Amino acid sequence: MNFHARNKTRLLGKVALAALIVGLAGGGAWAQISGNGQQWTTPLEPAPRDAGTNLADKIMEPFTVVAVGDVMVKRPIGDLDLPAFHDIVKLMQDADVTHGNMEGNLGDLDHFDGPLRGMMGDKDVAPALKEMGFDIMGRANNHIMDSDRESMISTEEQLNRVGIIFAGTGRDLEEARAPAYLNGPKGRVALVSMYTGTNAAATYRSGNTNGRMGHNPIIPTVWYNVTQEQIDIMKKMRAAIFTPPPGTTNVSTLPTDEPADRITFMDTHYKVGPPGTRNFVMNPSDLKENLRSIRNGKYLSDFEIVNCHCHVGPITSQQWLFEDQTPDMLIELAHGAVDNGADMFVGSGPHVLRGIEIYKGKPIFYGLGENYYQWQHFDSALLSGSWPREEPKEGVDVRVSQALRAINFESVVTKSYYDKGKLVEVRLYPTEGGWNGPISQLGMPRTPSPEQANKILTRLAALSKPFGTDIVIEKNVGYIRIKG
Repeated sequence: MNFHARNKTRLLGKVALAALIVGLAGGGAWAQISGNGQQWTTPLEPAPRDAGTNLADKIMEPFTVVAVGDVMVKRPIGDLDLPAFHDIVKLMQDADVTHGNMEGNLGDLDHFDGPLRGMMGDKDVAPALKEMGFDIMGRANNHIMDSDRESMISTEEQLNRVGIIFAGTGRDLEEARAPAYLNGPKGRVALVSMYTGTNAAATYRSGNTNGRMGHNPIIPTVWYNVTQEQIDIMKKMRAAIFTPPPGTTNVSTLPTDEPADRITFMDTHYKVGPPGTRNFVMNPSDLKENLRSIRNGKYLSDFEIVNCHCHVGPITSQQWLFEDQTPDMLIELAHGAVDNGADMFVGSGPHVLRGIEIYKGKPIFYGLGENYYQWQHFDSALLSGSWPREEPKEGVDVRVSQALRAINFESVVTKSYYDKGKLVEVRLYPTEGGWNGPISQLGMPRTPSPEQANKILTRLAALSKPFGTDIVIEKNVGYIRIKG
């Protein structure tokens, strides 16, 4: 018998032996089951999950959510007797859930290992925020690493210490992009938080390589709008710039399939559109994965909030910190978030108010400005050479950013009322941060005068009108009443 025949015989023998063992084991098992009177059954096909049921607001009893804008607190006010401040705090304390964007950082500064600079508050701030009523806060923003990675980690530790839930940062992108959950007496509330910027963006783990810690990004590409004539001129300029001198080797080639109405010139994108404006195209992967995170968060919760820190606007010439117009990508993102289960979308970042939209019965606050804005409280130990040393201009103190104006300290506290899983009403309580008062109290939200309240609400109503939102002003409070 040759080698191949012997091995074939051995293989057949092994197969037969294995079949005998399996048969004996199966026969024994079947004998045991049949002896107990049990029978094999065919599993029933599971009914498909109803997406509508899982994506709906599942809290049926009366439910209130307060949402505010950016929170930058460097020191708590303690027992300051200021009724106009405590009136605002009471609104936040009385809600079932209160949400804000935690833009500042916190740490035990006596034992902090990182460089002390930027928006760093002491450990006393966290319990003060909890006492003010904050339950769940977004953390994806451009200040998370003001004092390097240590500030991001210490802020998480301080918030965890007092039981404030947060989302939007993590040791890698998977953690930063994941929803966070608040388990409340009326139901479980999810939060997904993101930032439209690249600085301090987290990355995924890859194989044995750890990801980079940071925030959850949704990064856009900017397209500036110009005329067709200007596009044609830039294309001629680019062709001239890339004309190789005689004898040049390894010549770069210009694109041949580029549309006639757009160009990428000197690493900047241009297209034909209304001059003076710009559009933003979100990174497809960032958008897809954030929408997936939002959908997963809603499947595992009863109510979901989505927060996006968006510092850009569609008007190219509008100054930083004054972008009151809503960019197209933020509208697309907010609608996508609601379509994937978000019950509330809250924009932050521009430090001024933006419009409000009610989309498919869900409130979208495109920008809520500043809630608590202690930008000016830079202690000498925290300056670290990063603050200007020039002499202050007349009427402007060097410790208050010279770019800021009163409008940056005007905002609203939004209180949304739900019943039987539906939005019933949104109330808008105007706030002002004491621009004309002492600098020691600048940034604390408080009830404005009737004249200033009317001005704030009138401006917000005008910003919301293009979204089809009617704001009725009654006794210094704005109302959005949901019809039907």
